[in-house]
Amino acid sequence: MLAGQPANRTAIVTLRKELVNRLPAESKVLASKGIIVPMADVSVVSSSSFHVLETWWQDFSQWWLTGLRETIPARWFGWINGEPLPRLLIRRDCNLAVCSLALPAGMVETRLPLVRLGETLGGWLAERGLTREQVTVGPVLKSDLFFRRDLSVPKAALGAMPKILDQEVLRRTPFELSDIWHAAIPAKGGADDILAMCHWIIRKDRAEKALVELGLAASDVDFLATTGANGDVVPVIAFRATSHEDPPWARRAVKLLAGAGLGLAVFGLVAFEWCQSSRATDIEISLAEARQGARGGAEGINPEARLFAMKADVGILEIWDELSRILPDNTFLTETRIADGKVMVSGFSTDAARLVRIIDESPLFSQATLAAAITPDATEHKDRFSISFMVRSGRTVRGSLRSTGS
Repeated sequence: MLAGQPANRTAIVTLRKELVNRLPAESKVLASKGIIVPMADVSVVSSSSFHVLETWWQDFSQWWLTGLRETIPARWFGWINGEPLPRLLIRRDCNLAVCSLALPAGMVETRLPLVRLGETLGGWLAERGLTREQVTVGPVLKSDLFFRRDLSVPKAALGAMPKILDQEVLRRTPFELSDIWHAAIPAKGGADDILAMCHWIIRKDRAEKALVELGLAASDVDFLATTGANGDVVPVIAFRATSHEDPPWARRAVKLLAGAGLGLAVFGLVAFEWCQSSRATDIEISLAEARQGARGGAEGINPEARLFAMKADVGILEIWDELSRILPDNTFLTETRIADGKVMVSGFSTDAARLVRIIDESPLFSQATLAAAITPDATEHKDRFSISFMVRSGRTVRGSLRSTGS
């Protein structure tokens, strides 16, 4: 039996391999340490979990977008996606104005009298749920009113197209820029790096005359159009940038967020300054009350507030030290009075006129003025003076004095 054990083990392994190979792909198993693990079940569970999650996310996204479309006005989506505004073309037919409005649902056309066209046009647009600002208006003028030129412009120079057109007008046409309206539109032809353009020019007086015949003014239209060779209407000169030239929604969102961020930053600074000012005012009021209580010996005052008020006041020694530091050597005092933050000094000096400015420049003193006229003294051979000033209070003054002394 001992000799037959290796043969039995070999037969068992061979039989297991044959069973695995004969099973279908979806039900193959892997024998590991005597435990049969269904691999197909593991892969199905794993893949089905991702499939369920993906399906759930798609359903949620579709539900959210559907609710968003039902909530937000339809015209907002056109602004977000950068879609062009509906284009209104106006051309004259005898005493009527033929108005053709291009909508997503199709072309809508009507005929309105030229008299008071602006009012009737606004009412016609209102019937379709639109305003003048929600459409681009362009009169269709006769092609013989325009002067047309063909240009070939490198694609790399398209960013400088306005300057190129201005130079073309000045150098190659008899017109002045102030007397015309002009623009360029792409044309057929050109090479890989060269773009064929049609330069359209119209004199302002001719255009304004044609607009008056239509009952319009230059401020009422967004572009000028004309009839092409195939009879189709071609916009040739734009007065204002239309919505399809606006940046995409991402750029608009960035601009809106930048504006909102700037507004929030300004609001935060104003709010911070207001809070700091209110806090400083409250501290000053509390400090003044504490000082009065400390000087009057009032009961009920917090000992810490009383001590803080006493420390906040500038002492007599500090006043004397500052006077000794700032007064010149040719000056001496004969009388000094200090009461309630006000100081009165009298004495003699060879340069008494400069003392007011010297005292007022000190970080500890302020509001220095002459209390009496400066008079010469024959005995001392100096000028007699009398100056009054106020003493500043607070820790900031002490900090200034330390920096000055160092």
